[in-house]
Amino acid sequence: MPSTDEDTPRGFSGWVRRWWRALVSELLATAFLVWLGVSSVVPYKGKEAVVLSHPAFAFGFVVLGNAMAFGPTSGAHMNPAVTLAAALQGRMSPALAAAYTVAQVLGACAGFGALAAVTPASALGTDEGCTLPARDVSALAAAAVEAALTAVLAFACCGVWKAHDESGPDPMVPVKLGLVVAGLVFAGGHATGASLNPARSFAPALYHGIWQYHWVYWVGPLGGAGLAAVLHRALLSPRAAPSRAAPSCAEEVPLEDKP
Repeated sequence: MPSTDEDTPRGFSGWVRRWWRALVSELLATAFLVWLGVSSVVPYKGKEAVVLSHPAFAFGFVVLGNAMAFGPTSGAHMNPAVTLAAALQGRMSPALAAAYTVAQVLGACAGFGALAAVTPASALGTDEGCTLPARDVSALAAAAVEAALTAVLAFACCGVWKAHDESGPDPMVPVKLGLVVAGLVFAGGHATGASLNPARSFAPALYHGIWQYHWVYWVGPLGGAGLAAVLHRALLSPRAAPSRAAPSCAEEVPLEDKP
């Protein structure tokens, strides 16, 4: 029997009951992203040297798998920059976006902690997994590169959401976005590490205690994603109100966070 307004939980407890699965989904998805993605850049002794194709395909395929697994529940953002783009597109409230971001940061820390627990200390070294600008790349240049890379990702997500509104779910979206992420890592990996994701950069920085240039990996991705979302909404989207579809890289989930 459909629930009535009287059956709908209200207040903070009702909000938690409505969204806890999505928040747990974001935590788990981001944990797997960081654990499995960052493991591709850990240089184990006796193994071949890490090359750019390793993190590019690792992050791309983990995004693909997570979008398939967690997309129907939370949208599988796994990234505060993607969540910011969704909020600026009017697809989720600021409160829900903030909760997503907290879940993503906690998930990233859990994922890197799991990686550290199963990785020899000699392999992790003093800075493995951290995203830092390449030698001779200035902090401002690195922030600009991160902004450009993340803007492309945000434009792609905005396009996916718009197409979902107009045509319904596309089962190929996880594959497409996984390839986008892989391509962006190839494009910017040598210059900045191609984080595109403040949570992904925060966890290893916290573990190693390396905060030099860390602002680059917040300002760049958030700035790029925010600008892309605003431009997409102003120039590429119809003026009609968005459908009740949450920001998802894979499936539809409820838009509003009101009970």
